[in-house]
Amino acid sequence: PHMARRVAQYLVSSPPCFEGATAAAAAAYQRDGAVCIRGALRGWVDAVASGIARNLASPGPHFESLPLGATSARFVNDYCNWRRIPEYESFVRESPAKALARAVMASERSIFYHEHVLVKEPLAASPTPWHHDQPYYPIDGDQLLSLWFPVDPVPLDATLLFVRGSHRHGYYAPRKFETQRNYDGSDELPTMPAIADAPHEHELLGWQLQPGDCVLFSGKTLHGAVGNASESRSRRVLTTRWMGDDARFAPRRWEISPPYTGGLQAGDPMECGLFPRLL
Repeated sequence: PHMARRVAQYLVSSPPCFEGATAAAAAAYQRDGAVCIRGALRGWVDAVASGIARNLASPGPHFESLPLGATSARFVNDYCNWRRIPEYESFVRESPAKALARAVMASERSIFYHEHVLVKEPLAASPTPWHHDQPYYPIDGDQLLSLWFPVDPVPLDATLLFVRGSHRHGYYAPRKFETQRNYDGSDELPTMPAIADAPHEHELLGWQLQPGDCVLFSGKTLHGAVGNASESRSRRVLTTRWMGDDARFAPRRWEISPPYTGGLQAGDPMECGLFPRLL
């Protein structure tokens, strides 16, 4: 809780949020690297919550529970289960998510990459380490984003935080959350700055969220979060990842996560059987 308060005091006051994927929302996304959209997914909260419960009861091959020190509470995550969890597949194919992604990316198409469920149980002390997503993926281009959709209320002291404008800073080395060590083979990239140690050196964005709200952020935007200090409420989130027109397959010298390529070769557009265009 002390760390949460310390970081929260450096948040940008009243960052913009929007009621839909308006031109102003797209402009804020392009400028800041992250944007909050209120209420657009309100009709999908129950279905996605049911999908998360199904996922946790039947974990996939990538399921992970991060170590949490003295508490027994877990920070769990799993991904690439959307074709076997019907609630996830319905959300991906039928919800407004694909249209929100296309609009703020300023893309003609919306190509689905994968989903990622993240659950911090009550009193799960483990932070989400500062990182950005795109170096983990074999994808180059500016049109790649995550849509972060919580099905529980998220207070400011548990929300995801973003370094404003950091999507323009280039790539940092991907690192293992469990060990906090850079991936083998990523020496060509600079190490992630220690943002949690000096939050006052950065403009931080973060939003208090209600179920139905979402945050869309670039694959290049630096982000992280503190632990869940609530004694009674989990922080359950379904993140879906979307690509646009300029996304191209880009082999890495290090391990990629998720470990799937769709059979693509360097420079290929990302749309393929494994990564379908949905809009």
